[in-house]
Amino acid sequence: MARVVVMGVLMAVIGCAPVASSMRREHPLLGTEVGAATPTSLPTIRPIIDEPVNDSDDDRLLRARIAAAAAGAVGDDPLVVGGVRYRFDCSGVAAGIYAKAGLRLAEDGAPSTRALYALVEEKGALHRDSPLPGDLVFFDNTWDQNANGRRDDPLSHVGVVERVEPDGTVLFVHRIGRLIVRWRMNTAHPHDRDDGNGTVLNHWLRAAEGPRPSQTTAELFVAFGSLPPAALQPPAKTVVVTP
Repeated sequence: MARVVVMGVLMAVIGCAPVASSMRREHPLLGTEVGAATPTSLPTIRPIIDEPVNDSDDDRLLRARIAAAAAGAVGDDPLVVGGVRYRFDCSGVAAGIYAKAGLRLAEDGAPSTRALYALVEEKGALHRDSPLPGDLVFFDNTWDQNANGRRDDPLSHVGVVERVEPDGTVLFVHRIGRLIVRWRMNTAHPHDRDDGNGTVLNHWLRAAEGPRPSQTTAELFVAFGSLPPAALQPPAKTVVVTP
C-alpha cells in the first residue's frame, strides 16, 4: 500500500512550470474535456504529420550524443551544465540534457514545452512512429496546468528518448517531482502497465482522480520530435558527452 501512495504522490507532482495564458499556443484540445476512455482518439484530431526524419551519419552521431547525455542525467538534482544551472522542470531538464550533448534548444536556455513543440514543428519532424534516440517526446494532460479541474491541458510534459527496445518499448528520461528518472512507454499496448510477466511496458503518468482512472505514458503520448543539427546551436558553456 505504501508503494501505491508514494507513486501516486510522484505522479501528482509531474508537470512543467506554469506558462502565462497569453503564452499558450492554440491547440485542438484547449477547452475540450478529454475523458479517460478517449486517449487513443487524440491523434485523429491533432494536426500531426509523420514527417520523414533524416538518417545521415551526422544525425545518427548527434542522436547518440543526446541519448548518452540523457542517460547521464538520471539521478541529477540540480542539473548543472558548464556552470549553468538549468531550470528543474520538464522542459528545463530537456534543455539541460541537450546542453550536456553540446547543443542548445532555445536562445534563452529556458524553453517551455509548447516552445519546444513549436520548434520541432518549424525546424524538425513530428512523428508518432519510429522513435529515435535523442528525440523529444511530448505528452498531454499530465497535470492540471490550467487549474480548472479538467483533463484539458495540452502539451503539459516533455522528455528525451534514450533508446528503443526490440519490442518497441521506448525508454525516455524526464523530470518527475525532484527526480530525473528513466521511464518506459509502449504505444502498441497503451493501456497495459506490464507484459503479464512483470516487465513494465508503460509507467503511470497521471494519478487517478475521483472517477477518472490513472493513465499511462502511452495513453497521454502526443508525438516524438526530431531536430536536425542545423536547428541546434551550442550553448555558451558546454559539457560535451560522447557516446
